[in-house]
Amino acid sequence: MTYPASSERTQDSAGLKVPPQAPEMERALLGALLSDSEAFPRVSHLVESASFYRPNHRTIFKAIEALDLQRDPIDLITLTDELRRQGKLEEIGGPAFLGELAAEVPTSANVEHYARVVHEKALLRNVIALSADAATAAGDPTARADEVFEKVQKDLVDLIGRRRGRRAVTASQVMHETFQHIEHMREREGHVQGLASGFARLDDFTTGFNPGELIIVAARPSMGKTALAMNIAVGAAGESGTPIAIFSLEMDVRQLVLRMLAGEAHISLQRVRTGRMTREEYGRLSLAAGRLADLNLFFDDQPGLDISVLRARARQLWLEQKIGMIVIDYLQLITPPKIVDNQQQWIAYVSASLKNLAKELRIPIICLSQLSRAPEARGGDRRPMLSDLRDSGAIEQDADVVMFVYRPEYYKDLFKGKKDPKYQIGNREYPVEGLAEIIVAKNRNGPTGSIPLTFIKEYTMFASLESDDVPAVASAGSSDESPAAFDDSPF
Repeated sequence: MTYPASSERTQDSAGLKVPPQAPEMERALLGALLSDSEAFPRVSHLVESASFYRPNHRTIFKAIEALDLQRDPIDLITLTDELRRQGKLEEIGGPAFLGELAAEVPTSANVEHYARVVHEKALLRNVIALSADAATAAGDPTARADEVFEKVQKDLVDLIGRRRGRRAVTASQVMHETFQHIEHMREREGHVQGLASGFARLDDFTTGFNPGELIIVAARPSMGKTALAMNIAVGAAGESGTPIAIFSLEMDVRQLVLRMLAGEAHISLQRVRTGRMTREEYGRLSLAAGRLADLNLFFDDQPGLDISVLRARARQLWLEQKIGMIVIDYLQLITPPKIVDNQQQWIAYVSASLKNLAKELRIPIICLSQLSRAPEARGGDRRPMLSDLRDSGAIEQDADVVMFVYRPEYYKDLFKGKKDPKYQIGNREYPVEGLAEIIVAKNRNGPTGSIPLTFIKEYTMFASLESDDVPAVASAGSSDESPAAFDDSPF
């Protein structure tokens, strides 16, 4: 969106006689820039010519920008010559007006304060312009509400980005900040940089899930990729209190929460689904429900979301709930846009859109993905590889991290006739039963490799092999206490 610099459009569209402005601060800012040729770099990240309300102030600042671009000194003489060269000296009030500006502010001590005030007033005018644009778009007879919503949200997020005043930094600043970060990490004894997954060895590979990253978790059906994603979401929300949005395009939210409850309470999912629980199990379920209810998790289970609608809803949650991570289950269920002709173009478009959304909101996005049937056709141990990503190599290109979920016990023919079969991950062998291998096949900012986990089918949960908290699985009939019906609810 291009924000208007002129006051007339703002006045007409919003019905305001005096749009937000600070002409005195604009004059003070320009005078401070003329008093100190080194002041411009201190404010160039905050203001641009469109930040100024008065047209002659905008013209003067454009000339100052031109001087800086040419690496010429910025002072009264050079600015006068530049405006004369552009044929705009008399338009802004002539040399006398520039002299007045320079005389009003003999020091640049407060130049950043002046710039911040000018910047804030410009942002307020931009908000008015954004609202006017939204009203115009909504009034179009051919307008679609979802498209208008998405445009308004995107423009608002962009405006928030302007509010933060991003700018490039020098090598010296980067080195200083980097070493501060290293010292901070040393003090924390290697704790993760981003959001923790709840699995220490996985976090060692990824340093947690970091802002702007697109993380793909892929697997063949029934390998447990949804369970892993939910374990990560619960772990991240519990560890840091970060609000997390979960878009479940495949599974009803109640089914999803039942799985999460079973894992959190360490009760067989079948017993939770049927309600055939002992009093002790029901008590554990109640406590688990309380713990999960306290987490900042936000669920959206509308099927067949269009990518534009998904982006709009994600931005809404980011604005309203300050979400710090998004989980999407799964990529191939996102409805394709009309602008693509085939499956590969569709997946490439969706993949690029999700990566751009992660960068725009500065949060990690975990997106699940199906794999092609290539592992089965390949034979052998049928471990997945990057070329197995279904429909498009663009997924591999856009993703910062690609992880595969692989459970060797799923392929029973590999261990047929073997007593107590083992499977090797790295330099160690593990019993096949319940073993899961998380294969980090791509890691843009770190190593690749494999992490062994335990998958507990009864609870639909993953756990670290080294953890003392791996729950023992009790059979459905292991308790002497009969299942009972209860009038109270864990919710």
